[in-house]
Amino acid sequence: METLIQDGTFESKELFDKAEANIRRGNFGRAAEFLKRALKIDPENPVYLSHLGLCIGLNGNKLEGEEICRKAVELSSRNPVLLVNLGRVLVAQNRRRDAWECFTRAYRMDNTNAPAALELSRMGVRKKPVLPFLSRNHPLNIRLGKWRHKVREYRRRCKEKNKI
Repeated sequence: METLIQDGTFESKELFDKAEANIRRGNFGRAAEFLKRALKIDPENPVYLSHLGLCIGLNGNKLEGEEICRKAVELSSRNPVLLVNLGRVLVAQNRRRDAWECFTRAYRMDNTNAPAALELSRMGVRKKPVLPFLSRNHPLNIRLGKWRHKVREYRRRCKEKNKI
């Protein structure tokens, strides 16, 4: 997970590397401790701040995590990694549309950004609404869409049984 670290001391970068390793392992609480220590050394670093927001958001306090990630994006709006972290916190809040916008913005900034591309592919492609003349959020479209999904799953399972 390569990120764009702005300035900072050797010690803060070392703490950040330890935090990143813990994030990869899913130890968000431990990673947050390292990031807080790094921020004491380099308090204006938006990358450290964004990763701290990610850890806090994925460790349970989603609103505080979002707030911290948004502050980091305000400090440095040209870094796609900050948008990806914000998007991940938004996915944890089940705000998929907002997350998709963050991932798309990050990907447009840098189309070689693997984390943004990965998150976009994880989100998948949405199917068209069953009744296109109604909004996607209309209760009828929601209900019919769920029903369509169940029917397709049933058909898929029936085909698999017949192949065996």
